Amino acid sequence: MRIRDLLLGVFVISIGYSANAINFSRVNVAWQYDLSFQVKMAHRVVRSDNGNVVFLRVASDSLSTWEFEFLVQDRYESETDRNEKMLKIDTLNSTLDQVLLKLTVPQIDENLLIVKFSQPESFYYYDIPLKIGSLSFPTIYPVDDAGLPILEKYINRSGFSWVGNDSFLAMQYPEAFLPADPPMADMKPMAPQVDLDSSFLFTKNPDFQENKFYTVLKDSLTSVGVTMLRMPPYFPKYRQLGELIESMLYLTSEQEKKSMLKSNNPKQSFDSFWMNTYTTQSRAKKGIRRYYSLIEQSNILFTDFKAGWKTDRGMMYIAFGLPDEVYRTTSTEEWYYDEGSFFEFAIISTFFAPKTYTLRRSIDFEAEWYAQIAMFRRG
Repeated sequence: MRIRDLLLGVFVISIGYSANAINFSRVNVAWQYDLSFQVKMAHRVVRSDNGNVVFLRVASDSLSTWEFEFLVQDRYESETDRNEKMLKIDTLNSTLDQVLLKLTVPQIDENLLIVKFSQPESFYYYDIPLKIGSLSFPTIYPVDDAGLPILEKYINRSGFSWVGNDSFLAMQYPEAFLPADPPMADMKPMAPQVDLDSSFLFTKNPDFQENKFYTVLKDSLTSVGVTMLRMPPYFPKYRQLGELIESMLYLTSEQEKKSMLKSNNPKQSFDSFWMNTYTTQSRAKKGIRRYYSLIEQSNILFTDFKAGWKTDRGMMYIAFGLPDEVYRTTSTEEWYYDEGSFFEFAIISTFFAPKTYTLRRSIDFEAEWYAQIAMFRRG
């Protein structure tokens, strides 16, 4: 048996089903935001005639050493035992360090699919909501040029298409959302608001423009679609000077940013900011690498209808780093840091995103925020 076949066999055989519900609101899922963690997961949920289909990608350097179980329950806070639900599991693709699964979840009342993966002395949980508020998931989804489902919420290449219908309706919007306001700012409406650029029908391979986002519907009578942000090929990194300067918002004062953007030589102003902030070339290079690594990580983790660094979670991730503890319910997500910082995000469903996270702002965060930015600028 080839190594690839052996790995796949070990993975599938180790899958089990649990009948005991857990109170997921007490489960620390901070590992999901740690891009250095040894297991990485991503998913997309699609509605089918028989229930929900979950496309799940699991990646690890040591995939065969983990055992996997699946639990379906009614909500995050459930503590009652559930009847065993058998899931149909198909393997769509596999390599030595990654497997893409298709899980068919029967048409049942439960709202949450939990993946438990474990080794002899450790275990972790990954949550997959099966409902969008009171709505169901769309029946359409994007695929790459190999016909495999795209699980990311952005597309940075051509050669993708859509499946689930003979034709599709695309609603085009500008990626014109402003970056998140600081945590001590006034609360704004949680649902995003943006004017429609245009709409058009397509059959399979749409021509999506870079730096626009699209909500794709099965037809004009459908209320639930798939939102995808179309970005340049180098995204989630940034390379253009304008992008680099714009994403410095959380690190600079408004005057510093305006000075760079209005400069006759923005590149010189950009370099001068980092040199003046960190005083030596080596420290400036280190600061640049650190900051834009956080921008890239935020884009990977939090991009939805706008780039991840612009979101509330992206902002807090860049300023405060990876939280030590993360707890999630149907409507909230809480971040805790060992030094005492605590932030809560409200979760709502919107037309553009199944889950939109909005920081609960407070003037009490002002001193903490400025202290954190000052510490970052000191290196």
